[in-house]
Amino acid sequence: MPSDRPDPATFRRIWSLAWPTVLYSVLELSLGLADLVMVRGLGQDATAAIGLTRQIAFLLEAAALAIATGVITLVSQGVGSGNRQQVDGVIHQSTRLVFLLGVPVTLVGYLASRPLLLVMQASSETLSHGVPYLHVYFLGTVFLWGNFVSAAILRGTGDAMTPLKVVTAVSLLNIVLNYALIFGVGPLPPYGVTGAALGTVAARAVGCVIYLVLLAHGTRHVRLRLRPVWGLDWTLTQRILRVGMPPALAGIARNGARVVFLGMLGASALGASMHAAAGVGLQVRLFSVLPALAFQIATATLVGQAIGAGHLDQAEALARRSVQLLSMIMAGVVAVTFLLARPLAALFIEDPAVVTLGATVLRWFAVAQFFSSVSICVQGALMGAGDTKPILRYTIVTQWGLLLSLTFILVEFGWEPEGPLLAWVLAPLVQLVLMQRLLRSGRWKRLRV
Repeated sequence: MPSDRPDPATFRRIWSLAWPTVLYSVLELSLGLADLVMVRGLGQDATAAIGLTRQIAFLLEAAALAIATGVITLVSQGVGSGNRQQVDGVIHQSTRLVFLLGVPVTLVGYLASRPLLLVMQASSETLSHGVPYLHVYFLGTVFLWGNFVSAAILRGTGDAMTPLKVVTAVSLLNIVLNYALIFGVGPLPPYGVTGAALGTVAARAVGCVIYLVLLAHGTRHVRLRLRPVWGLDWTLTQRILRVGMPPALAGIARNGARVVFLGMLGASALGASMHAAAGVGLQVRLFSVLPALAFQIATATLVGQAIGAGHLDQAEALARRSVQLLSMIMAGVVAVTFLLARPLAALFIEDPAVVTLGATVLRWFAVAQFFSSVSICVQGALMGAGDTKPILRYTIVTQWGLLLSLTFILVEFGWEPEGPLLAWVLAPLVQLVLMQRLLRSGRWKRLRV
């Protein structure tokens, strides 16, 4: 059993991969906050539309994990073991999967845009903003997935800096395009909320072109050679999806539960006010989850390389050190969120009463985020080992079993807004307990993919 004493060298190794990914995620998710700020003057319905559509967009992004997670695991293990053939094979199969899976997802998402918003109890005014936004967003599925998977390929080799450079360029372009298309500039007419989706899709398309050029040029570990989209290697594809599908389904289950959760809030006595407050809370929460997502990727990469090289004790030590370092960081994030809750709510909401509600939501979400973030970091170790099935199992139990049932009961008893927020905190706490128990068992190190 590895020692739990602090290990500065290991901390530095984890941080060297984590910090570029933190900045990457900051740039990615700040775009959602920028959209909220830009549409603030268009009214509460526009704000609610951005908040609700982003939750549906996360379903699409979670589906991309089915490819990206398997890519990180198999590329990192291939690099660790020196298996260049596995690395090359994973690159080619993953780029093909982006097209073969992305096209049907685009069609289904386009047709389901309005029904999904109706499930979330969106008002008719919110629907008028949200449905066109989702139509455009789903049409850009292949570009979105292309960015996700390309970044995963590079991170699996230990290169976190190149994705950071690409996303910096894409994010700057995205903000410029969103502003121009939301409000209209020169000959461009104002498209309102729909303009935010148009700008995002256009910027993602540019990002895909940049990644294709970089991968075709090649690095020390990877190089993409253009081949036909068809002709899948089914054995390798199954390996990618066997590792990637459980976290992807877990992400879909988690965000699907949040869609239902928001629907319950919309049907409650607080209605649209709770929707607006929760929408802002979810956006700010995404900012606080960035360190966790970065540590998840860094942990998966380093654990995968250690397991590929046969260093199982080192893999466990890396997992434990990641959890320790992230816990310290998240304690600071929670403290800052508590202090700045009201100013943050006021940044996105004009109504003073809703601002007060938003500040309450932010504080509860901050507590929940500590538990959720540490759990996400533990999941990174399981991803690196390829033992991802428990992630799906625990997510279903805590989100659909605990969160939704408890929210329904407490709302029925009229305990608002504290009841739903208490359920929001308890669900990730239970999941963290389950994940830590699995990590300490060590069973995940014995899996081979």
